[in-house]
Amino acid sequence: MTLILDYGLDSPARGLLILVLSLQDKLKKTEMGILHIQKAIRYFEYLKQQETISFSNFKYGGVSYELQENLETLEECGLVEKVGTKYVLTDEGKKAAQELLEKYEEDSLQKLTFAKNQLNDLTHDEVLFFMYKLLPETQKYSTEFERLDQKRETLVRKLFLKGRINLTTATRWLELDEKSFLDSLSSRELK
Repeated sequence: MTLILDYGLDSPARGLLILVLSLQDKLKKTEMGILHIQKAIRYFEYLKQQETISFSNFKYGGVSYELQENLETLEECGLVEKVGTKYVLTDEGKKAAQELLEKYEEDSLQKLTFAKNQLNDLTHDEVLFFMYKLLPETQKYSTEFERLDQKRETLVRKLFLKGRINLTTATRWLELDEKSFLDSLSSRELK
């Protein structure tokens, strides 16, 4: 038997959890916090324009109990472990990831890597705000959107300066014209 079959990794929720933790981000890190795992997989499904995992729009908006339960199962099986506040693959998890990587489509792996790279180095507030704006339907029942929207200017500036959103998106999210937005950025921020 293969590790994929042994651990039910052919299930999208389990397979994506193992894969996202196996991929290195821009800083060559594989570990991720739970919020970043949830949002990276949600972003990946947005990019693929296909939902294979059930997500809820309550509380943090765009999170999945299915992912949480499967992460706990993978931890119990010894494929994933929690180190501090981050999750990492164990040696057995790395072997399973290798099997999955050989079977996964290149286009899907590129999208999952992109999603992880876009989100993994953002702060908690930045990742939540980015995803709320990307998927407006997740704002409706959120317990966090109102708080973050009050910090909209700061968050948009940070996302723009980190290269996560372009000038057009930044000005649309702030309801400003491009010149006003660019003038608001200090020369120190632009370096």
